[in-house]
Amino acid sequence: MNKLSNETLLNYCDSDDYTLQAEALVELADTDFYAAVPKIIRLLKSPDSSIRSSAVYTLGYLGIEELETVGNQLMDSLKDPEEIVRSEAVEALGQLGYNSALEAIKFLLINDSSPLVRASAAETLGYLGEPEALETLELSLSNINEDEAVRGYAANSIGLLATPQMLPKLEDYINSEIPLRIKAELLGAMYCLGKKKALNFLLSLLDNADEHLGTIILNILTDLQERNYPSTLTQDAPDIGKVLRAIAQRFPILQPHTQQIMAQ
Repeated sequence: MNKLSNETLLNYCDSDDYTLQAEALVELADTDFYAAVPKIIRLLKSPDSSIRSSAVYTLGYLGIEELETVGNQLMDSLKDPEEIVRSEAVEALGQLGYNSALEAIKFLLINDSSPLVRASAAETLGYLGEPEALETLELSLSNINEDEAVRGYAANSIGLLATPQMLPKLEDYINSEIPLRIKAELLGAMYCLGKKKALNFLLSLLDNADEHLGTIILNILTDLQERNYPSTLTQDAPDIGKVLRAIAQRFPILQPHTQQIMAQ
């Protein structure tokens, strides 16, 4: 498909046709056409929620050169009535590193009615890199009535923000009766904080995982590789290749992911 010209992209954004607006937003997300930002901001007020969510998503990529202006606009989108728009706004603010949104995102993690938004908030707090979010993340992690995905993202973000002094507390969570998904995320967090043996426990979970849990653990391993460059996974767990090959044999759909990890 031929790419649209910048002039056409702007015209599509100004159009009253949702189809043309959507096409422009999808393409703009893959460009560095920062001059389109004012046009995209206008679409944050669209009556159509899919246009609003697409506009938010695109601003997460193009908003960096007008960070304060875009950040303030995205803060308004945190109050959107549609959960998909709020979720995209949280993630866009994290992508832009807009730390002024920290308190608002902490509030959403505890108070938003949508688990989708709360999960985005838990993940984004890790990206923003502010240790003051730890208390809120731990509150989410320790809430047994919270959605598993939200608690898992909270555990992951704790691994990004905490210090090794928090390891004993994380071990207490590991030893409690928690779902395997959350245990896997906690093990990843502990490894990230310097507990090398946590990786072997994580691989043991992978060795006995079903396809769903296996996918989650492979994503955790990929994240760990990206945080440790050059990766030390193979040195810290010499049997990692054996476990990865075994899970790929049990679930062939996971083979490309396991090969990607082993290739690093």
